[in-house]
Amino acid sequence: MKPAVKIGSGIFLSLATIGLIFTYDFYIKERIDSEEVVVVKPGEEIKKSERITKDKLIIERRAKDTLLKDVVFADDLKDIIGRDAKQDLIGNSMVSTKMIDYDLMVPDAAEGEAIRPITGDMIYAQPGSLRRKDIIDIYLVNPDGTASFMQSGPSVVTSETPATEEGTETSTEPSTETANHSTSTEGKQMLDTEPFLKNVRVAYVKDSGNKEVVAAEGGVKDDSRLNATSQISDIELILNEEDFTRLMTEVLSKGARLYITYQ
Repeated sequence: MKPAVKIGSGIFLSLATIGLIFTYDFYIKERIDSEEVVVVKPGEEIKKSERITKDKLIIERRAKDTLLKDVVFADDLKDIIGRDAKQDLIGNSMVSTKMIDYDLMVPDAAEGEAIRPITGDMIYAQPGSLRRKDIIDIYLVNPDGTASFMQSGPSVVTSETPATEEGTETSTEPSTETANHSTSTEGKQMLDTEPFLKNVRVAYVKDSGNKEVVAAEGGVKDDSRLNATSQISDIELILNEEDFTRLMTEVLSKGARLYITYQ
């Protein structure tokens, strides 16, 4: 091999080696040891309960050893847009899933929402399996025994009336005279089937000691609702001012009580 060829080959190999080193240090190594994550734009801030918008976020590559637990990766950006922040998020900080209100459990002050207490004496009936984050419907049970839902057979909501014939048992179904919107057809009492309030979010479920009612340890593995740490006493709901005022008018002024269901 000619000396010129040897020198040229050596120079080429040297340059190629230097190029590979630079490529590894500044490109390959960076991607091996880092991930693309969602970050709040420098100079921006997202307040607690504020709706998260794309214009306040950027994608940055951060070293793996500096990543927050449950950090939001670039591919998951679309999943947090439009949701509310659980806490204040400052500029240049990474976003974690723990900072995002996926269950809409943070009241939206702009919509007049707040966490409203519903005490046990306001409630006619509720599922014992009710838990925090459930979405419920609320029906009304009036003082005269009528209710805003359909009943068939023996009534859950009772209004006792005296027997009219000797030997006839006392009826436990609401009278058609007292049920303003009801009609009786072949033993079935048809009432207004629409809930008074629909799709209400449950913020907390408390027992008489003001402790959260949760699944008991050692309960049924496949259904944590079958066992609870205690009995439900009060619940706290996320309601806006208008719905809460309407509900309290029925309860406090008209003496109605709440029949609660969930799906």
